[in-house]
Amino acid sequence: MFKLKSPSQQEQLLALAMRQIEKLLKEMQNEGKDLSRLKLKKFQKTHHIDCNCKLCEVAKTKNNPRLRGLSEDGFKVYVNGVKKDSQ
Repeated sequence: MFKLKSPSQQEQLLALAMRQIEKLLKEMQNEGKDLSRLKLKKFQKTHHIDCNCKLCEVAKTKNNPRLRGLSEDGFKVYVNGVKKDSQ
């Protein structure tokens, strides 16, 4: 994510993200989705196992796949067994 210099910038970014998420959930509710079984889960997608970047090389030498570089970082929304990706 971004390196923010002040706590006020962090708060502004968090407030913006929360407004956008709230807007998306309201749209889903207006579409008739039942949000009573809503689940948010954090996910991280790492580089491919054959990647040769610096982070992935360190992960291979330490034999720890959690150290590989991230290509995606976000959360997924589950509503009644239907999956929607969001980043």
